[in-house]
Amino acid sequence: MYNSYSQRVHFYYCVLVAVKMNNKKNASANVRGKNNFLMKWLRNAQNNNLFHSDINSEIEWLRKKIITSGPDADLEPMLQYVYETSQRASTMKQAAQQGS
Repeated sequence: MYNSYSQRVHFYYCVLVAVKMNNKKNASANVRGKNNFLMKWLRNAQNNNLFHSDINSEIEWLRKKIITSGPDADLEPMLQYVYETSQRASTMKQAAQQGS
């Protein structure tokens, strides 16, 4: 299970880095442009098996979240929150394993 948490942390870290790099490259881009970039990035990540197969469910969930939230929903704060939550869970799991 710890491995799953660390994979999730790594995935969300990569997503956030990609989004932030895209934001910097396209400073004038609107939310729709960010969501289009994110959808393409997720599709490429899945099609090219860039992450462990356990992450496919995260990718599918994110793609559905973008579609159901609408093209004008800024999901970057949600991505940051999920990353931070995953990171805390991974740290807590690791600490619990070391204590055992």
